[in-house]
Amino acid sequence: MLCAFITIFAQDAALQTGLSLKYLLHVPSEKSPHAPVIILLHGYGSDERDLFELQSAFPKNCFIVATRAPYSLPGGGYEWYDIRNGHDGNEDQLISSRQLIEKFVEEVTKKYKADAKSVYLIGFSQGAIMSYEVGLTNPGKIKGIGVLSGRIYESLKPQIKTNAALKQLRIFISHGTADDRIPFANGKESYQYLKGLGLKPDFHQYPAMGHTISNDVLKDLLQWLK
Repeated sequence: MLCAFITIFAQDAALQTGLSLKYLLHVPSEKSPHAPVIILLHGYGSDERDLFELQSAFPKNCFIVATRAPYSLPGGGYEWYDIRNGHDGNEDQLISSRQLIEKFVEEVTKKYKADAKSVYLIGFSQGAIMSYEVGLTNPGKIKGIGVLSGRIYESLKPQIKTNAALKQLRIFISHGTADDRIPFANGKESYQYLKGLGLKPDFHQYPAMGHTISNDVLKDLLQWLK
């Protein structure tokens, strides 16, 4: 859930269908040809409305697209993969969701004539993990990833190929030291792993912050996007 201190509210938006994922859309208020795209990936048990609440904070020249994960939960909400049958999650569902996001990126940039070379994935929790899954295996198609309280699964590491495109991938990482869902140690280990690959992730830690997005996280993320 988003931090209660964030007081940015979403505009009314209709759920969009017809592409690989359902989504909410905010079009750029500052018109420009081939506008960048920010694709928001929510966490476990949430939906597309959660991170869409932040859309007015992002750069005015961007498309903001908040997606809905493909798997529904019995008690409501959605997930990108099942976490109940293994510490690293259901690998088949991880791969399936990754492929859906990859296809969705192509569909969105084509449909809205956006800049296919300026696509950012920003995710929280499970959505942050999916940002790693997609960005680290498709660096030529993703310009940057914003990883908010996430981690890299061991199952992903053998699929990561170090090349020139990967080294150009922009990476923002935020993690609270008091996170009780995805421990801070997991986020820090992912950061160290990426540095070991020769990448230069922008890592931010937040003392006493739990599994959430604070105003400080949002401020640092927006500065990184600039």
